[in-house]
Amino acid sequence: MTDNIEILIDRIEDFSGLFKRIQLGNLDANVNVANYPFFNPKEILLLTEFFVVQNFNKIDATLIINEEIGWYITGIKLIDFCNTNFKIPHTQEQSISTAIPIMRIDVSKMDEYIHNALGFFSKYCNGKDIDILSICISEIINNVNDHSKSPHDAYIFSQYYPNVRQIKFAISDLGVGIPATVNSFLESKKQERLGDIDALKWALQKGKTVKSQLHNMGAGLDNIKTFLEGVGTLEIYTEDVYCKLFRNGKISFSRNPIVYFVGTLIEITIDVAKLDEKDETILDEFVL
Repeated sequence: MTDNIEILIDRIEDFSGLFKRIQLGNLDANVNVANYPFFNPKEILLLTEFFVVQNFNKIDATLIINEEIGWYITGIKLIDFCNTNFKIPHTQEQSISTAIPIMRIDVSKMDEYIHNALGFFSKYCNGKDIDILSICISEIINNVNDHSKSPHDAYIFSQYYPNVRQIKFAISDLGVGIPATVNSFLESKKQERLGDIDALKWALQKGKTVKSQLHNMGAGLDNIKTFLEGVGTLEIYTEDVYCKLFRNGKISFSRNPIVYFVGTLIEITIDVAKLDEKDETILDEFVL
């Protein structure tokens, strides 16, 4: 017998109910987001993960929305995506012109996604160097591939916000979180385990890696932190810890507001106005 309840989501903490449902197993749910103030890519991926898992486990789940939110959710084809991606990766076409469709992604699709994303966002970033997107996306996807052991690969959703001239993208997985990965590595080296916050701090230090690969040169999250300073922000939700890197380089750590959290969710915001101008010197010399 299933237990069908309504999960009301009005703030980020309320997503705890979705992850509790994921961990409890065979429980139906009605997810009410009709009063949620604003959907960033991270909230879209939190919903995506929940509905993918529910579909994979053949458990009923309904999304309750209002007309305004319904326009957006329908436009990005969130439900259509979740109804197919619990089986095989499949990208849905959408009608939101400033967003790239939600995608189930791994290293085999990473280069194609990055190529398409650079082409997509370049039309909103005239004259700006947006190679930082390539660096950030590749580092995160490589880390997921190397460490997370996620049963459903990873998910990515990206959008440009013209009113504030920002690019936002989020990548999430339901695998092993960063603290657990760090502690597994430390134990293998006969070193003491760390608490979740200290483990994430360890992962963000320069040169720290639990599994050096040629594709990330043993740097990982520190690469992202370095390239974002002055141009963007970084948020990490993983296990019991939440971390935010501010544009000025300062970092804050606190308890994850999403209780029962599984895996890792990273959202990056890039301020287009703060990006360097694209260097056209080489192209100009070639033309001459």
